[in-house]
Amino acid sequence: MITKENLIGAYFIDNDRKNIEVLTTSEDKKQIIPTIMPFDENNPSFKELTSIVSVDQLHENTYQKKKDEQKIFETKVMEIAKRDGLIGDDSRIDSKTFQKLVKAIFEDGENVDQLFALKLALFEQPEIRDSENNDLKKKLRQAKNKIDTLKVAFEITSN
Repeated sequence: MITKENLIGAYFIDNDRKNIEVLTTSEDKKQIIPTIMPFDENNPSFKELTSIVSVDQLHENTYQKKKDEQKIFETKVMEIAKRDGLIGDDSRIDSKTFQKLVKAIFEDGENVDQLFALKLALFEQPEIRDSENNDLKKKLRQAKNKIDTLKVAFEITSN
């Protein structure tokens, strides 16, 4: 039996919205009891449920549950990616960071995608973005590799 006192939550469990999971507590409140019921207006359990929770609220509960699950999933993926070194932690710079940086500059200096990303990052720096030396900024845009790009960036910032 579903009552206001023992109902924990209810939401759809399939994309077609034909089945509902209802979570209730046991009489002693020590267990959570999951129950699956069809979305059927003639079903006595469904009638019990909708006397407490509206169909609109079931849809809202489902939306919120999916949103919460997505957020948990994304957080876990980021934790795993950071742990496995697939993405860097911007707040921490260590010796590995510099090793990667040097490797990216000297061993793959003409990688077009990386070169483009480097130039974008450099133009976000206030000293470069706000520089009035248009000739050097043009030279920075036209640089063909990372070393030349950095040379020009240092030239702009040292003026």
